[in-house]
Amino acid sequence: MLRMSAGLMAAAASIAFGQTFAFEIGSPVASRDFRFKMAPFVFRATGCSDPGKIEVNATAEGLDGGTRKSVNLKVAKSSNPGVFAVFQQWGSGGKWVVSVGGSCDGMKAGFVVPMGSRGFVREAAKFFSQTPPAGEIEAALKAFPEGGYK
Repeated sequence: MLRMSAGLMAAAASIAFGQTFAFEIGSPVASRDFRFKMAPFVFRATGCSDPGKIEVNATAEGLDGGTRKSVNLKVAKSSNPGVFAVFQQWGSGGKWVVSVGGSCDGMKAGFVVPMGSRGFVREAAKFFSQTPPAGEIEAALKAFPEGGYK
């Protein structure tokens, strides 16, 4: 009984102190990396014990002139561990959503963020404990206001 109680307490402690792998987005200034000053946004991974093991991928999904387009994006690593930037590699017109997915030590996370005329739209971003589902990307494209985000 005592051994089982100690085992349950250890399991509860690991859950209580365990971190969840997740992403946070911000303006390029937040990266503290001058190379990223022209990026539409930067993002940081949290909850990974070894930031060198983080793997990320990104795509821009959009509607440009009524045509659906998808662009695989290059993700740049900062000199600050766990910090990344995506530079604009998609068209300047239409509706665009950037989808980022990543993993670390078997944990996954992702986010979808619409792009407006002034950069990323933080208020409309959605975060996930997995790679963003295709349905969420479609929903983000459909949620664009008439005339786009300003």
